[in-house]
Amino acid sequence: MPIKVELESVIPTDQQIAVLFEQLKKRKHSISHEYLPVYEEHEQFVKNSPYRSWFIVKLSGSEQGNVYVQFDNSIGLNGLEDLDALVIQKILNLVFDQVMPLDPIPSVRYADFFFNISINNTILMDKLTSIGYVQSGVTYIPRKTLKNDKD
Repeated sequence: MPIKVELESVIPTDQQIAVLFEQLKKRKHSISHEYLPVYEEHEQFVKNSPYRSWFIVKLSGSEQGNVYVQFDNSIGLNGLEDLDALVIQKILNLVFDQVMPLDPIPSVRYADFFFNISINNTILMDKLTSIGYVQSGVTYIPRKTLKNDKD
């Protein structure tokens, strides 16, 4: 039976805030946070979302992960590593149907969508490669260990 893929826009509701917190607690890889915030910090973050678009990914009605699009045209994929690459492509196609990349700005914003992925998330990297995406660069940050990165 084919998997039904849906995107639910984050408004946010109290239920969405709770779902996103549960997904955050399960996250294996992190780029942006060093510690798991307390629920109230998370709630304020979601209510003041810095994202251009944010979706909860549902597979056959069950919340699987989330996808966000930032103003620099980058896309964050959370909780999708265990999915088949073709399901990830289906999710991305739904995102691309709903959100267009912003116009490029030389040296500021790339002309198309791109993905920010933890260097430790090789499973997701391999799946994106298998559906036709290519690695374009590597980001370096000051030397420190992200406390929430379990690899």
